[in-house]
Amino acid sequence: MTERCDVCGFEWDAVSAREVPARVVEAADLIASMLREGVAEVGPEPGTWSAVEYGAHVRDVLYNIRDRMVVGLVEDTPTPKAMYGAVRADLGLYAEDDPVTLATELELAGRLFARTLRWVAAQALHETEHHAADVARVTP
Repeated sequence: MTERCDVCGFEWDAVSAREVPARVVEAADLIASMLREGVAEVGPEPGTWSAVEYGAHVRDVLYNIRDRMVVGLVEDTPTPKAMYGAVRADLGLYAEDDPVTLATELELAGRLFARTLRWVAAQALHETEHHAADVARVTP
């Protein structure tokens, strides 16, 4: 059964690994562009985030996942930190974010995430190919 988002229709299995970095950058840039065009800084109705809150959430998600990748690379038994996305908004941590500054931060977060993801994938490929050669060398 394919995992699918009930809201936007995104299907995890329909995405190739190759397209993820570019799509992340594209979506982050799109949000940044909308933030620069001018947005309401309060949600349209109670319980709905503002455009700034959504943008700040995406920025923080990208940094959080990037940090999780790094921790996974260096720790033997990594314990990822929770994101607490809704809590950040509820505590007002995004209230002071300026849309234009946030746009720049979001573009940067997207590019850093994509670069880290490419490196992690390349590192996994290197480890596999390198050690396949090791196994071939020690196998009679």
